[in-house]
Amino acid sequence: MRFDAIVYFATGGFALFFGLFFLVFLWEIPLFIYLCGPITFIPGTIAIVLGILQWRREQAAIEFATWVKSHRRIKMDDMSKRIGKTRFETEKLLGEALDRDLVKGVISSLASTGRGTVVKVDPVSTSASIVSRTPSGPIRVRG
Repeated sequence: MRFDAIVYFATGGFALFFGLFFLVFLWEIPLFIYLCGPITFIPGTIAIVLGILQWRREQAAIEFATWVKSHRRIKMDDMSKRIGKTRFETEKLLGEALDRDLVKGVISSLASTGRGTVVKVDPVSTSASIVSRTPSGPIRVRG
């Protein structure tokens, strides 16, 4: 389960703040520094690193959604070549953009046939519908 980047940043900052509290105010009691220091600094740093990674994923999904909206009709293979990723990574990025409601639409159930993924993307409307597969297998994008 992935949270938004702000959740990771807030959790990491909270942990690091209390780690700093133990370091500054309880400096004279070494037991607290040895017990509470690693418990706050290590998870706080890990949470901030996870926040940075999640923020990068969110930015990639936003950029991809913006790029997809600019195309009317494009094949999945051409799309993956243009962004420099594999077809699987492109479908994963498309699914994430659809899940986050950055682009309105659905991935057709015909995608499992191996003939190509057909998606109807409607950035204006809030409704989503399945599109029938075309012979050449392109993705239809309305923008």
